[in-house]
Amino acid sequence: MNRPRTSRYGSMLLRSAWIAALICLTSMSSVHAEPQPPVQVFDVQQEQVVATLPNTPDFREQAASWLKAVHSLSLRARVEAESGIVVHIPLQPPLPVQHNWLTMNAAELYLFIDSKEKESPHLLVFSSEGKPYVFDCPSDPESFLQQHGLLELARKSQANTSGP
Repeated sequence: MNRPRTSRYGSMLLRSAWIAALICLTSMSSVHAEPQPPVQVFDVQQEQVVATLPNTPDFREQAASWLKAVHSLSLRARVEAESGIVVHIPLQPPLPVQHNWLTMNAAELYLFIDSKEKESPHLLVFSSEGKPYVFDCPSDPESFLQQHGLLELARKSQANTSGP
């Protein structure tokens, strides 16, 4: 049985439209997909960036996990490090943070790890409006550091500061 010409042309037209839509979506996603700024690790004693890492989804997931687990703002009087490392995680797009006591969009997270400090590591978070928030890190960051190959940098920084 012969198919009518209109259905064959209709099917080709539909297939062409589908391919064009895929090409359009692919080009739109590559045009609008901004490269993620890298994660940087700063050694406080050396006063320089000692590692730069690709900002993978794992970093965003860890930041989201920490920010979901915080219970309150920190009571720290100082937010500076004398030794150790600081891990800077840019959050693009900003990460929504929702608690009954706080609602914001986190644009940058800094994890301060100072082995000389008796308090737990802390997080300095900047909202998309540039407002700073300080939280005590809700979990031990050692597994995070190990997962991203940063544990050795943290230990090396600690060794550099434990001199006489």
